[in-house]
Amino acid sequence: MSVRQAAIEILNRVFSDRIKAGEALESIGATFQDRDRRLLHEMVYGVLRRFYSLEADFSRFSRVKPDPVSHIALLTGTYQLRHMRIPTHAAVSETVSAVKCLQPKAANFVNAVLRRVAESEAPKKLKPHQRMELPKWIYTEWRDAFGAEAVSEFGQALKEPPKLSLALFVDRESWIETVTGMGIAAVAGELSPYAVLLPSGTDVARLPGFEEGAFTVMDQAAQASVMALELSKPDGLILDICAAPGGKASLLAHRFSSAKILAIELNPRRIPRLRENLDRLNCSNVTVIQADAGTLPLRNQSADAIMLDAPCSASGVLRRHPDAKFMHDSEAVERLADVQKTLISESLRVLNPDGEMIYAVCSVHPRENEKVIEGVSELRAAERLLPSESHDGFFFARIGGSASIQSISECESHE
Repeated sequence: MSVRQAAIEILNRVFSDRIKAGEALESIGATFQDRDRRLLHEMVYGVLRRFYSLEADFSRFSRVKPDPVSHIALLTGTYQLRHMRIPTHAAVSETVSAVKCLQPKAANFVNAVLRRVAESEAPKKLKPHQRMELPKWIYTEWRDAFGAEAVSEFGQALKEPPKLSLALFVDRESWIETVTGMGIAAVAGELSPYAVLLPSGTDVARLPGFEEGAFTVMDQAAQASVMALELSKPDGLILDICAAPGGKASLLAHRFSSAKILAIELNPRRIPRLRENLDRLNCSNVTVIQADAGTLPLRNQSADAIMLDAPCSASGVLRRHPDAKFMHDSEAVERLADVQKTLISESLRVLNPDGEMIYAVCSVHPRENEKVIEGVSELRAAERLLPSESHDGFFFARIGGSASIQSISECESHE
């Protein structure tokens, strides 16, 4: 299988089957050598990041609606022509060859359209959502919430590969000095005393201290949410709800080394990796259990602090996971908001009245942010971080242990 053919098949799984790009890459791209795997990664994630402008580009030269394979091939070919240092003839011919293997009758059509793209300049006039590389409904919601200028500003960051962000568990200054000496640019993050930023594409496994558990990959916006949690009892019980893959649990473990931490995860397939990560990161004070966060197997008021990293639409991490904008629609956001309210309510049931919880989501949709917590009493603070070059978009709120939450029906009745 060629790289282009693999890219088309992976993208088809994302668009048609709603399979995450990382999962599809892991299964289909596993047989490729490092160089081809990097090329495959670039094509897949490049198309996902630039989908709307690419589609506007080649659509000018197509009088008919392409079938799914042709559509993805045109996206892939146009991305190569506009954004990669690949000779024109190679970008066109290799993409057409891939189409011949997958959809032979469409090869001539794809060839003709890509040649027209190659002979032209990219369109200068794009609709606002195309220019921001966002689905129209997301752009409209964000424009109404934050203003067109703000969306234009942080939308630029969503188009580019993100920096590698680590949570470092050894002396940060010394580690940065060591890595800098290796020729890798490393700077301290500003949102967490544990955060370090490195260039996109840095090989994590080759960094000093990886095997010894010196760090874990974790965006500094997510780290900020963990740093916001307060624990009144040094040896208290902390719950990390929806814990996989373990980044927040590990940061909690190192920050509150005398505490007992319960990492709760529903999906049994994610638990082995969760345990593996916690073992590597030397988190001896963390216990992993499989449980449904909607019906926690804990008695009332038994936890001293809770980190609730709730399931969400991932709209704040589109620069890392651009496939997320194809996984959810507006109705899905409403369903997720209902789940988030349920998890907050159940978390408050098991939280000590003197304790505190953090509600966190890697989404910046107001419907998953302020709207979710508007019925919560004892709201101590809330913060939304919009995406930038140095961190993901994120929202988190501090809620006191004696808080209560109106039911979903009660909240809707006041609207």
